[in-house]
Amino acid sequence: MVRKWKKKDVKEIKKLLEETPVIGITNMYKIPGPQLQNIRKDLHGKADIRMSRKTLMLRAIDKAEREGIDKLKEHLKGEAAFVFTEMNPFKIYSYIQENKSSAPAKAGDIAPNDITIKKGGTGIDPGPAIGKLQNAGLKTSIDDGEIKIVKKSKIVEEGEKITSEVAAALKMLGMKPMEIGLSLKTVWEDGNIFKSDDLDIDVEEYKDNIQLAYQRALNLSINTGYVTDENIRLLLAKAWNESKALALESGYPTKENIQDLLRMTHEKTKSVKSKVEEVS
Repeated sequence: MVRKWKKKDVKEIKKLLEETPVIGITNMYKIPGPQLQNIRKDLHGKADIRMSRKTLMLRAIDKAEREGIDKLKEHLKGEAAFVFTEMNPFKIYSYIQENKSSAPAKAGDIAPNDITIKKGGTGIDPGPAIGKLQNAGLKTSIDDGEIKIVKKSKIVEEGEKITSEVAAALKMLGMKPMEIGLSLKTVWEDGNIFKSDDLDIDVEEYKDNIQLAYQRALNLSINTGYVTDENIRLLLAKAWNESKALALESGYPTKENIQDLLRMTHEKTKSVKSKVEEVS
């Protein structure tokens, strides 16, 4: 019975590995069952999470007939799961990051980011809480009937283990520094591997940089007279304006500038006439 289950698992994962355009690997460590169900529900229609024994997942990769799919093996570490999707790597990464939820810290958790406590009131009444906050490394005082943090303090650095004292203090302060959700470590597409650092980009900043690069390239092509489909109208308009200005400056009459030339001549005549009248 167990053998049939293993074969079925390998066969199904192998099929997904061969047919899905984008394949991610995520860490399932410490994701509670209820939250995982919510994540699956949220990803429905966008991505499919598939987890099995690591030996079976590795076997499925070995059996999958797809060029470059074996690159996933070295990234299959810890409590890993596959994420199968048709979204491009950057979109699926961004979507998963945006849909994480906050959670209180527990003793032994690893801080996902630096945890800093700001200076100011806590809203906590004086009492045993003072000792607990001080045990977490915070400097406190009592002011207007509440405990206040005297100095801004970073009590945990990113990657450090959270102690029971710090966890207790964070709970009292109502802080939820932990993130519950998937964490894409690696994404495979067309034989290429993208790590989380590659995918973690500011989309708006990226768009602004592309727009700026386009504008600079367009300006350069116009200033150098390099013709492209994008700048041909601008170049023609620039050439027209420059030739019109040159014709006017040199007094060369054309059908397009004759009215301007007559107006300029009229203004010059009026100016000369006024000067003659002043002299006479």
